[in-house]
Amino acid sequence: LIFFVNLPAGILGCVAGWYLLPRSRYLAKRTHFDWWGLALFAPASVALFGALSKAREVGFDSVMVLSMFVIAVLFLGLFLWREQHVDAPMVDLNLFRNSSFSAGIASGLLSYAVLFGILFVVPFLAERSFGLSTGIAGLTLTTLPAALGITAPYAGRMADRIGARPLTVAGMVLTAAGLLTAAVFHQNAGVLAVELAAIGVGMGLFTPPNNAAIMASAPHTQSGSAGGLLNMTRSIGTALGVALTALVFGFASESEPTAGIALMTKHGFAATAVLLAAMALAAAGFAAIRGGRTRLSH
Repeated sequence: LIFFVNLPAGILGCVAGWYLLPRSRYLAKRTHFDWWGLALFAPASVALFGALSKAREVGFDSVMVLSMFVIAVLFLGLFLWREQHVDAPMVDLNLFRNSSFSAGIASGLLSYAVLFGILFVVPFLAERSFGLSTGIAGLTLTTLPAALGITAPYAGRMADRIGARPLTVAGMVLTAAGLLTAAVFHQNAGVLAVELAAIGVGMGLFTPPNNAAIMASAPHTQSGSAGGLLNMTRSIGTALGVALTALVFGFASESEPTAGIALMTKHGFAATAVLLAAMALAAAGFAAIRGGRTRLSH
C-alpha cells in the first residue's frame, strides 16, 4: 500500500503537465513508436540485471548466470542493429555522435548508479551496525537528498554563468571524496550523516548542470529524444546501482562470516562505498572530457 502514496501526485503531475507545459516549437513529423525496439531492449535489460542479482547466490560461473549474460548481449546487439536501420528508432543513436551529449549521458548514468547505490546500502549499516530504528535510520538518510535539494538550484544558476563542466567535475569529485571518507570513517550515525550531506552537495552540484548540458547539446528537433534518453539513463543507472551495490555488499559481508552481523555489515558497506567512489570518479572523468563551455540557455 505504501506505493499508492505517490499515485495522487503522479496523477496531478500528468494533468498539470498536459495543461501547463507549452507546446514545442520544434516538433518533428509524427512517427510510430518503435515497439520492436522495445521488445528487444526489455529482455536485454531483464537478463542483465537478473544475472547481476543471481550472481551472488549461484556464482558467476553458473549456467543460469552465464546464459542470462549471453541473452543480454544478444538482445542488446539486435537492439542496436535495429536502431541503426529503422526510420523512427526508440533510441536515436545519431545523438551519440555529439561528444558533449555522450559524455553527459555516460556521467549521468554513473551518477544515478552512485546515488541510488548509496541510498540502498546505508539503511543496512544504520540498522545492523548502529542499532538504529527504521525511523531514525530514515532520518539519517534524508541528509543526502536534503543537501542535494538545497544545492541543486544554486548549481543550476551557476551553470548558466560558468558552464557545466567545472560544476559537474567538482560535484563528482566531492561525491567520491564523501564516499571514500564514509568507507573509512563510519563509527556512528552522526559522522555518517555529515558524509551523506557531503555526497548530497556533490550530487546537487552535478545533476542540474549535467541535465541542462545534455539537453543543450541536442538539436531542437531532437529535444524529445534527448529527454527520453535522459530519463532512460536515470532508470538504468538506478537499477544498475542497486544491482551492483547488492552484489558487492553481499560478497564483502559474507567474506567475514565469523565477525558478527554488525562487523560484517561494516565490511560490506566499506567495500560498496569504495566501488561507488570509483564510479563517481569515472563520472568526473566523463564530465571532464565534455566539449568546451556548453551554452545552457537557447
